[in-house]
Amino acid sequence: MSQFSDTFARRIFSVCLLLALIGAGFVYGSVATRKHLFPAPQLELTYDMLTTLGHNDLTSHPRRHHLQPSRGMGDGVTINKIGDDGALVFMAGFFDDENQARLVHRDGRVMRKWTLDYFTHFPDAGTRVCALASTLNVDQHGALVTPKGEVVFNYEYCGTVKLSPCGAVVWTLNERTHHSIVPASGGGYWLLGRQRWLDSDAPDRMPPFSASASGLEIKEDTILKISEAGEIEQEVSIPKILRDSHLEALLTANGADFSRHAPDRDELVHSNKVGELPAAYAAAFPQFETGDLLVSMRDLNLVMVVDPVSWDVKWHQTGPWLRQHDPEFRPDGRISIFNNNVYRTDYPGEVLDLDTPKITNIIAVEPASGEIELLFGEAPGQKMLSAIRGQHEILPDGGMVIAEFDGGRVIQTSAEGEVVWEYVNAFDDAHVGEITNADVHPPGYFETAWETCPQP
Repeated sequence: MSQFSDTFARRIFSVCLLLALIGAGFVYGSVATRKHLFPAPQLELTYDMLTTLGHNDLTSHPRRHHLQPSRGMGDGVTINKIGDDGALVFMAGFFDDENQARLVHRDGRVMRKWTLDYFTHFPDAGTRVCALASTLNVDQHGALVTPKGEVVFNYEYCGTVKLSPCGAVVWTLNERTHHSIVPASGGGYWLLGRQRWLDSDAPDRMPPFSASASGLEIKEDTILKISEAGEIEQEVSIPKILRDSHLEALLTANGADFSRHAPDRDELVHSNKVGELPAAYAAAFPQFETGDLLVSMRDLNLVMVVDPVSWDVKWHQTGPWLRQHDPEFRPDGRISIFNNNVYRTDYPGEVLDLDTPKITNIIAVEPASGEIELLFGEAPGQKMLSAIRGQHEILPDGGMVIAEFDGGRVIQTSAEGEVVWEYVNAFDDAHVGEITNADVHPPGYFETAWETCPQP
């Protein structure tokens, strides 16, 4: 009997020890994922390499992530009704077989370019927030050039960087920043961030999404305010803003059951723009104040205006835009929106289906009445199609600069909607390189002398 008891006790001890080790491993795994501790970065890198190999054959290249089918619209500057006005066009996208930002003259000549290499800018593989097999497994999304000639940009969900006019690193921010970066009126920048956490670690953090505690990684987007030196000054959860403004119905109006067994959505909002109401436009928006923030959430077809102090939602509207990007305050008191107007069903394998009707457009909404006007995209010569991304800027003369991401195209329009300048980023006869951001800067914008950069 004593031998039986001894054997039984040893078995119980072994089972308990095994369960304790499993539990400790689970706890450490959760912490390692959040804190980027060993072996989480190594496992993420291995996963990225395996998925890269799984998607690529022996003759393919990571550049395929940056290319879309050509529409046969030419190469370089294809329309120039402006001539040489001394302006420089800023673009960020896939050029010269690399992630790159550049300034070009009206005739397309490159005045200055910056290589955007994730491994160079974040050289410590052990601390990068993104473990990648190739620097081309990430692109930039959200970019600008300052009057000093510095380029500030996001690696999509992988960090933010400021470069000098000659490409030296001024600072880096090793956070999951994404989509959008704009200057803040008081200095610094507004941009978007992302927190990733396991619902099992915090089931009460964002119910009903986290209530199942099933071990799912939740993606919670945030608004970030950073200083001129690239330091985080403030971070606020976008889903929390909605909940605190009694708009939880917008978060959960997606047909999901929210059962306790499994969550229905891990990415809560997919935000893609934060912008600030400038003082020069504030009088045209009596319901808002200078500095109020304009926020877009693609997966909810939702645009809203938020007070950056109280974080109350002052205005919001769902549609008629579909999977929109980049809303902008306009000087006439309206908000214009890059309306993708198509779903990812037209984007099989991350490649645009060119048989899809060209129905992407720019529309404007009057916040008080909800009245909509189609500004660009319907008339002959205006047709666009971009299933994802896309961006536009409002020019002082009432025209626009549009980055048609999937078309690899930059368009400048007059106030009347005429295309007055166009650039096509042809990669080869069959493909274009994607362009994420574009803007036009007049001769007086830059304060730098643009000195000759040393050769590497």
